[in-house]
Amino acid sequence: MTSADDTDKRVATGKRKAWTYEPPKAPPFGDFLAGGDRRKAFLRYWLYENIDNAVDLFLYFAFMLLPASVCSDLGGWLGRLLAPRFHKGAYARAAANLKMIRPELSDTELEQLLKAYADSQGRQMAEYSVVPRLARRHVRKIGTEGLVERCSEGPVIFIAPHIGNWEVLWYCLLDMGLDVTMNYDPPKRRSRQYIVNRLRKGAGLGILKPGRSFVRPALRILENGGNLLMFCDEGFNGYIRAPFFGRPAHLEGNYALIARMARKTNALIYPVYIVRERGVSSLLRCLESFKLHGMEITKDQHIKDAECMNAVIEPIIREYPAQWYFVDNRISLKGE
Repeated sequence: MTSADDTDKRVATGKRKAWTYEPPKAPPFGDFLAGGDRRKAFLRYWLYENIDNAVDLFLYFAFMLLPASVCSDLGGWLGRLLAPRFHKGAYARAAANLKMIRPELSDTELEQLLKAYADSQGRQMAEYSVVPRLARRHVRKIGTEGLVERCSEGPVIFIAPHIGNWEVLWYCLLDMGLDVTMNYDPPKRRSRQYIVNRLRKGAGLGILKPGRSFVRPALRILENGGNLLMFCDEGFNGYIRAPFFGRPAHLEGNYALIARMARKTNALIYPVYIVRERGVSSLLRCLESFKLHGMEITKDQHIKDAECMNAVIEPIIREYPAQWYFVDNRISLKGE
């Protein structure tokens, strides 16, 4: 039987060095007194960044006072207004990636998708204020029949892409009575990290640290018959690591990690995603679940497992590229 430590090492094999998440440390007052770059870092952390933090928190709590549809519509309007004017680099990358994903697009169709991309980004940010209301009143569900019963039979790894408002997705799972744990890369801005933690922990979502420290507790959850939610599409350091989009398959992301944990624990892999249908309304869809069998496998089989995961996730993103969160990241030629 392979131990959690062994699995941790195997996850890192052939991949970039495993990393452990460490939250940024607040610069002490001594840095201000030191002057130079240390003073600049002190002022950036305690003064300039806190201006943005204050704006984020004001809007977050103010938007809670609005009807969910108004909150979402306002976010969409802000996204369409701000993205092409103040985020020109991301907007240009989104245009290039949309054209790569949908090469048949005409210029007019591409422009429509770009507007939908900006709208989706804005709505998703604004909707943090009203996630519970969205999950309980504005989601249509397909394929969820028997989901809770199947999850009671053994460990489950839900796999999903960052499509639509994925915060609503996990909230729907919790509302079905499921215990779900997720790992995530905390937002760099402290205000947004506070908002995300307040929402997720307050709702009862289990949270694990990203990076190397995730593996062992995640395995323990699965070995005890629990449920994990893992997002398979990845923007790592600003580059799209998954889906592959025709690039060679690799073992440097969640595809490989999920496959290894599923094989070790005999976990059921359950693909789910949520997509915005119109305005504030969304559709939650559960796809056919499956298992990976066998423990001792070769690197070639690891690659096949990654391709299997990609075959589930990539078509969803290709169908709804404007709602994909990472569509404005860079495409890496090496899959890194």
